[in-house]
Amino acid sequence: MRIISTFMLILSFSMISSSIGLAKAMKYNHDSITIEEVKKEVDFHVLVPEKIPSEWSLEIKTYDHNGEDMGTIRLHYMDSTDENVMLGIEERKVSEKEFRQLEEEFLDRNKINVNGVEAYYQEFANNGRKLNGKRMSGGLLTWIQGETYLQMDSSILSKDEMVEMARTVK
Repeated sequence: MRIISTFMLILSFSMISSSIGLAKAMKYNHDSITIEEVKKEVDFHVLVPEKIPSEWSLEIKTYDHNGEDMGTIRLHYMDSTDENVMLGIEERKVSEKEFRQLEEEFLDRNKINVNGVEAYYQEFANNGRKLNGKRMSGGLLTWIQGETYLQMDSSILSKDEMVEMARTVK
Protein backbone atom coordinates (compact mmCIF):
# COMPACT_ATOMS: atom_id res chain seq x y z
CA MET A 1 0.00 0.00 0.00
CA ARG A 2 2.83 2.36 0.88
CA ILE A 3 4.55 1.64 -2.45
CA ILE A 4 1.35 2.49 -4.33
CA SER A 5 0.98 5.76 -2.37
CA THR A 6 4.57 6.71 -3.11
CA PHE A 7 4.13 5.85 -6.79
CA MET A 8 0.95 7.95 -6.98
CA LEU A 9 2.73 10.88 -5.32
CA ILE A 10 5.64 10.67 -7.78
CA LEU A 11 3.23 10.35 -10.72
CA SER A 12 1.21 13.38 -9.55
CA PHE A 13 4.37 15.47 -9.07
CA SER A 14 5.60 14.46 -12.52
CA MET A 15 2.31 15.48 -14.13
CA ILE A 16 2.29 18.84 -12.31
CA SER A 17 5.91 19.53 -13.29
CA SER A 18 5.16 18.74 -16.92
CA SER A 19 2.17 21.07 -17.05
CA ILE A 20 4.12 23.90 -15.43
CA GLY A 21 6.90 23.46 -17.98
CA LEU A 22 4.41 23.53 -20.85
CA ALA A 23 2.74 26.64 -19.50
CA LYS A 24 6.05 28.52 -19.66
CA ALA A 25 6.92 27.36 -23.20
CA MET A 26 5.98 29.73 -26.01
CA LYS A 27 3.27 28.49 -28.35
CA TYR A 28 4.12 28.99 -32.03
CA ASN A 29 1.54 29.15 -34.80
CA HIS A 30 1.48 28.69 -38.59
CA ASP A 31 4.58 26.43 -38.49
CA SER A 32 6.61 29.48 -37.49
CA ILE A 33 10.36 29.44 -37.16
CA THR A 34 11.31 29.47 -33.45
CA ILE A 35 13.26 32.03 -31.44
CA GLU A 36 16.10 29.52 -31.07
CA GLU A 37 16.27 29.01 -34.85
CA VAL A 38 16.24 32.77 -35.52
CA LYS A 39 19.07 33.37 -33.03
CA LYS A 40 21.29 31.03 -35.08
CA GLU A 41 20.63 32.95 -38.31
CA VAL A 42 20.94 36.65 -37.39
CA ASP A 43 23.94 38.82 -36.51
CA PHE A 44 22.25 40.73 -33.70
CA HIS A 45 20.97 39.89 -30.25
CA VAL A 46 17.34 38.73 -30.53
CA LEU A 47 15.32 40.16 -27.66
CA VAL A 48 11.93 38.90 -26.46
CA PRO A 49 9.49 40.00 -23.75
CA GLU A 50 9.61 37.75 -20.71
CA LYS A 51 6.03 38.48 -19.65
CA ILE A 52 3.55 37.55 -22.37
CA PRO A 53 0.04 36.28 -21.58
CA SER A 54 0.00 32.48 -21.71
CA GLU A 55 -2.94 32.36 -24.14
CA TRP A 56 -1.00 34.25 -26.83
CA SER A 57 0.91 32.44 -29.56
CA LEU A 58 3.90 33.61 -31.56
CA GLU A 59 4.50 33.79 -35.27
CA ILE A 60 7.90 34.99 -36.51
CA LYS A 61 8.33 36.63 -39.90
CA THR A 62 11.77 37.20 -41.43
CA TYR A 63 12.80 39.81 -44.01
CA ASP A 64 15.86 40.92 -45.91
CA HIS A 65 17.44 44.15 -44.68
CA ASN A 66 20.14 45.94 -46.67
CA GLY A 67 20.73 42.80 -48.74
CA GLU A 68 21.16 40.50 -45.74
CA ASP A 69 19.04 37.36 -45.51
CA MET A 70 16.98 37.46 -42.37
CA GLY A 71 18.31 40.93 -41.58
CA THR A 72 15.00 41.91 -39.97
CA ILE A 73 12.60 39.82 -37.91
CA ARG A 74 9.04 40.54 -36.78
CA LEU A 75 7.50 38.85 -33.78
CA HIS A 76 3.71 38.67 -34.02
CA TYR A 77 2.05 37.83 -30.72
CA MET A 78 -1.46 36.62 -31.58
CA ASP A 79 -4.54 36.39 -29.34
CA SER A 80 -6.02 33.03 -28.31
CA THR A 81 -8.24 32.93 -31.43
CA ASP A 82 -5.21 33.49 -33.69
CA GLU A 83 -7.18 36.30 -35.38
CA ASN A 84 -5.71 39.47 -33.87
CA VAL A 85 -2.12 40.60 -33.60
CA MET A 86 -1.95 41.81 -30.02
CA LEU A 87 1.64 42.98 -30.22
CA GLY A 88 4.21 43.21 -32.98
CA ILE A 89 7.95 43.70 -32.49
CA GLU A 90 10.36 44.44 -35.33
CA GLU A 91 14.04 43.78 -34.64
CA ARG A 92 17.24 44.29 -36.60
CA LYS A 93 20.86 45.25 -36.14
CA VAL A 94 21.46 48.99 -36.11
CA SER A 95 24.56 50.68 -37.52
CA GLU A 96 26.17 53.84 -36.10
CA LYS A 97 24.87 55.86 -39.07
CA GLU A 98 21.32 54.56 -38.59
CA PHE A 99 21.59 55.22 -34.86
CA ARG A 100 22.36 58.93 -35.47
CA GLN A 101 19.52 59.20 -38.01
CA LEU A 102 17.10 57.61 -35.58
CA GLU A 103 18.12 60.00 -32.80
CA GLU A 104 17.22 62.95 -35.05
CA GLU A 105 13.93 61.36 -36.07
CA PHE A 106 12.94 60.74 -32.45
CA LEU A 107 13.41 64.36 -31.28
CA ASP A 108 9.68 65.16 -31.48
CA ARG A 109 8.44 61.99 -29.77
CA ASN A 110 7.64 61.30 -26.11
CA LYS A 111 10.68 59.86 -24.32
CA ILE A 112 10.29 56.93 -21.93
CA ASN A 113 12.94 54.95 -20.02
CA VAL A 114 12.96 51.31 -21.09
CA ASN A 115 15.64 49.05 -19.64
CA GLY A 116 17.97 51.97 -18.95
CA VAL A 117 17.78 53.49 -22.45
CA GLU A 118 15.58 56.14 -24.01
CA ALA A 119 12.59 54.83 -25.88
CA TYR A 120 10.29 56.94 -27.98
CA TYR A 121 6.52 56.61 -28.14
CA GLN A 122 4.31 57.87 -30.93
CA GLU A 123 0.56 57.45 -30.61
CA PHE A 124 -1.35 56.20 -33.65
CA ALA A 125 -3.37 58.90 -35.42
CA ASN A 126 -6.59 56.88 -34.98
CA ASN A 127 -6.05 56.41 -31.22
CA GLY A 128 -9.37 56.69 -29.37
CA ARG A 129 -11.53 56.20 -32.46
CA LYS A 130 -13.79 53.20 -32.96
CA LEU A 131 -13.18 50.65 -35.68
CA ASN A 132 -15.59 47.73 -36.08
CA GLY A 133 -17.05 48.57 -32.68
CA LYS A 134 -13.67 48.46 -30.91
CA ARG A 135 -11.87 51.51 -29.56
CA MET A 136 -8.42 51.83 -31.11
CA SER A 137 -5.43 52.55 -28.91
CA GLY A 138 -1.70 52.08 -28.95
CA GLY A 139 1.06 53.29 -31.17
CA LEU A 140 4.75 52.75 -31.83
CA LEU A 141 7.39 52.33 -29.13
CA THR A 142 10.92 52.44 -30.55
CA TRP A 143 14.29 52.00 -28.86
CA ILE A 144 17.78 50.64 -29.32
CA GLN A 145 18.94 48.07 -26.80
CA GLY A 146 22.60 47.22 -27.29
CA GLU A 147 22.99 46.89 -31.05
CA THR A 148 19.38 45.81 -31.61
CA TYR A 149 16.78 48.21 -32.99
CA LEU A 150 13.30 47.43 -31.67
CA GLN A 151 9.98 48.86 -32.76
CA MET A 152 6.97 47.62 -30.84
CA ASP A 153 3.50 48.29 -32.18
CA SER A 154 -0.06 47.55 -31.14
CA SER A 155 -3.47 48.94 -31.97
CA ILE A 156 -5.02 47.00 -29.10
CA LEU A 157 -2.70 47.56 -26.13
CA SER A 158 -2.43 50.92 -24.41
CA LYS A 159 0.78 52.90 -24.15
CA ASP A 160 1.19 51.82 -20.52
CA GLU A 161 0.69 48.13 -21.39
CA MET A 162 3.22 48.37 -24.20
CA VAL A 163 5.79 50.09 -21.97
CA GLU A 164 5.24 47.44 -19.27
CA MET A 165 5.94 44.66 -21.79
CA ALA A 166 8.93 46.53 -23.28
CA ARG A 167 10.51 46.69 -19.84
CA THR A 168 10.55 42.86 -19.74
CA VAL A 169 12.42 42.54 -23.06
CA LYS A 170 15.67 40.67 -22.55
